[in-house]
Amino acid sequence: MRRAGNALLTGILLIAAPAHAQAPVKLSLKLVDVGRYAAFVEENGVAWTGRTAKLRVLQVVETDFVAAREAYWGGWQALTINCAARTLVRDGYASIRATGREGPLSGKPTSPEPIPGGGMEEAAAKLVCDGHAPFPAVPVAESVEQAVKIGRPLIESGAEPN
Repeated sequence: MRRAGNALLTGILLIAAPAHAQAPVKLSLKLVDVGRYAAFVEENGVAWTGRTAKLRVLQVVETDFVAAREAYWGGWQALTINCAARTLVRDGYASIRATGREGPLSGKPTSPEPIPGGGMEEAAAKLVCDGHAPFPAVPVAESVEQAVKIGRPLIESGAEPN
């Protein structure tokens, strides 16, 4: 009876335990703009419905950025871009503290607006809709921390697209 009980317990533990540990998903963050922020599109997170893309853009802030006595790496700007109409909706923003902790998405979606020219939004649209990568020599970051390490020196140097 004891052997049967042990076998049953082992079976329950095997069913309850995951088959294997999940590796963290690598991001694919492609630099699209440098200005006040270094902006990276999360390429492997783009969700398409027809010619409309839902995506996140990581906005890396300058070194030593502090707000309310907390250091930040930047945050995620959620966007919906209609490639055919060349419009966008701002779906919210989630901050990222320097510890890597992400805040919740805040803000309500805006009304569709024409994509503003000359900034992060236009650069993101050109990458997502047209496949144009303005910084082909900059490596694709696989984590937020790596994007911060790549982006901050580019903000300081005022990097220009190729």
